[in-house]
This record gives sequence, structure tokens and C-alpha cells, in this order.
Amino acid sequence: MGPDRYCDEVVPGTVKVEVLVRTENTLAFRPPLPGFGTDHIIVIPTRHVSSLLDLDDDLTIELLSTVKNVAALAVDQHGGCQVLTTLGDEQHNKHLHWHVAVGDGVARFVPRA
Repeated sequence: MGPDRYCDEVVPGTVKVEVLVRTENTLAFRPPLPGFGTDHIIVIPTRHVSSLLDLDDDLTIELLSTVKNVAALAVDQHGGCQVLTTLGDEQHNKHLHWHVAVGDGVARFVPRA
């Protein structure tokens, strides 16, 4: 397992981020360098959880509640958003994180003719 930027840098405050929501076990923040979208928010558990596949039931409700609240803010402010997490080789940081992203750069569904 590689470095965990979220537990090593964001949670202890080594890297400054704009915090939107903090609960007992979760954190939602805007990263200093947005990865995609015109508004990009990341939601994480504050203790290490490798991925969605390793999420225990006790933390699931609190984490998804934070994702839901941040997504509702994005919908109120922007009219819509994309919510996603990645697994396995697609996961660039091996700490469970959800992206709530809006605008240019997010995936768009294009119906086939």
C-alpha cells in the first residue's frame, strides 16, 4: 500500500483545505488542486479505510450521510452533480474517498442512437 495522503496530510491539517462538513468520523473538503469539474469536493472517513469494499457497516451510514449532504449543496448551488468513488487499479489514493463534482470535466451520459 502506498502513502495515504488523506490520513497523512489532510486529516491532521498538514495540507490546508476548505472544509465544508466535519462529523465525528467524516470530512468533506475542497482540495487545494481540484482534480476535475468546476466545483470538486472530496468526502472521506477520518480513519483509514482502503476502499468501499473495506467499509464497515458502522461507518457506512455516517459517511453516506455526509456524501448526501454535500451532494445536496452541490445540487442547490449548481443544479446537479456527479458522485463517484473508485476501486482497485482506478483508485489513485488507497483511502476510501468520494468525489462530488460539478461542471466541465465530469463524465456525461450520452445516449446511443
